[in-house]
Amino acid sequence: MTKRVIFPTGPDALQRERLQVTPEIWEDGLRIDPQPGNFEWWYFDAHFDDGSTAVINFFTKSLLDRSSRLNPGVSVSITRADGKKLSETAPVLPAEFSASKERCYVRAGKSWVRGDLCTYELDARVEGLAAQLTFTGIVPPWRPGVGKNYYDEAQTRFFAWFPAIPYGNVEGYITYEGNIHNVKGYCYHDHNWGNVGLNDVLTHWYWGRAHVGEYTLIFAEMNATASYGKQKIPMFLLAKGSQILIADGAPLSLEEQDFIADPGGRSYPDGLDLAWKENDQKIHLSLRSPKLIESFSLLENLPTLQRLVGSIIVNPYYFRFNADLDLQIDLVTGSGRLQDHEQGLVLYELMLLR
Repeated sequence: MTKRVIFPTGPDALQRERLQVTPEIWEDGLRIDPQPGNFEWWYFDAHFDDGSTAVINFFTKSLLDRSSRLNPGVSVSITRADGKKLSETAPVLPAEFSASKERCYVRAGKSWVRGDLCTYELDARVEGLAAQLTFTGIVPPWRPGVGKNYYDEAQTRFFAWFPAIPYGNVEGYITYEGNIHNVKGYCYHDHNWGNVGLNDVLTHWYWGRAHVGEYTLIFAEMNATASYGKQKIPMFLLAKGSQILIADGAPLSLEEQDFIADPGGRSYPDGLDLAWKENDQKIHLSLRSPKLIESFSLLENLPTLQRLVGSIIVNPYYFRFNADLDLQIDLVTGSGRLQDHEQGLVLYELMLLR
């Protein structure tokens, strides 16, 4: 019997989850007990005016080891303007980790982050790398539906996603190769948690975001396994300035272009087309000329024997790209018809879980 993925929306679903229509500060706090089977992470990324980038992630455990008890840490990845990537992960003892349930306030050893859905301060330190940054949201926090995909009828097994800063400003300092750099630019922050093995219920997902002209957009398509009828779970946000125009992903469809082989043995599409259509309203996104930023197997950091055994069973693989974006908008808004056309760059990823 084919199972289904449940993506709850509407007033009854919000009431069941004890959520308000507008996200509240506590939603970016600790959302699930880090017992075996559960996982959680707080993700931040920043693109700076000097061409460098930083990605910081606080986590309760590795996604590949969710069966463990609390096994926390923080990771920092800095990519220089010339494309050289520097990345380190610092595990910490459970006694050195804490996370508030009232708001985002996470400590992992000497690293910490705190925020209130509007402003976040972050101080992350790993071997040879550091980031002291302040994130300020421009687009308000967004929760698609109740922010959860359920994988059973009782709605107990789930994966959750909460973009607390869909788009904002960032400034501060990053340290690498012995030098401190004063930086500013734009940023993104989201929060994930769950209690289901993602490779058990999903084959792959696409996720991307862009800011072009006055517009911010986030898109995602999660693809379920055959046992769930290969169901697609789309999500979509479009904002103009600080105003959210579209927050419903149901009308979104994604089409892949011809595939390109990667030296790692996997492949990725040479472009994507995304179409959002509802009655006489439509949005079209064309992603072309993808530039591969990074690609790697998630098994790379495991011990050799575990890596060999894991690759026989499953070989999760990650791709991250920059691409040319063509955005076409034709919507009805409160102030009338909105028709616009913008071009720019989009950042997106393909996660292959099988």
